[in-house]
Amino acid sequence: MFKVPALIGTAVILACLGAAQAQQPADPRLAAATQAYAALPEAERKAIQSDLIWTGHLNSAATGNFGPLTFRAVNGFKAGRGQPDGQLTPAERQQLARIARTARDAAGFAVITDQPTGVRIGIPQKLLPKREALAAGGSRWQSADGKITLDVSAGPASEPLQAIFERAIAVNPRIQRKVTYKLLQPNFFVVAGETQGGRFFRRQVSGPAGMRGFSIGYDKAVSATFDKVVTAI
Repeated sequence: MFKVPALIGTAVILACLGAAQAQQPADPRLAAATQAYAALPEAERKAIQSDLIWTGHLNSAATGNFGPLTFRAVNGFKAGRGQPDGQLTPAERQQLARIARTARDAAGFAVITDQPTGVRIGIPQKLLPKREALAAGGSRWQSADGKITLDVSAGPASEPLQAIFERAIAVNPRIQRKVTYKLLQPNFFVVAGETQGGRFFRRQVSGPAGMRGFSIGYDKAVSATFDKVVTAI
């Protein structure tokens, strides 16, 4: 299943934030929560983060690693329920799981293997009921009103990943498009941004099987509810 990184600032901004935080005293609550979280099985750590994504409190991948983002997400969920200590009581954990499960079920979210491409990916099947095969060999899921489109693709690595990335972030004067997040790693890249009326997200992975990836485009009118689904995908 592909994981979606948080749609937050550039490396320069993060570096500046890190320098600023280094000058501040360490929060003992964060240290205690980090220690408590590390004692949990990895599957449970990832499950908590996944649930926080579905409740709309975490805009990041469910990696199982506890840090300031997850600390703030837990406290966001606990607001009005308990102390902002970054830790979940058994009752709070059950409540988090129940709310997240309701949101997943409402979207019809399930991890499947796309037969044409072999890509294993999470699909919100109730939100994207229309499915068709693409001429290029991939698959397309769409919402009934056409406001959301998800394409899955796979093929041979006919060119370097960086070349595809450069095209993905290139400015096209004919298209009103703004890239708000971009990340290039040795074996994958992520590009996200906005158009005049919508948002888009793309992830491309290079591996032994060739190139695999997915792209999502959706209307800004549904972004308030669909942003968290993109992160879950």
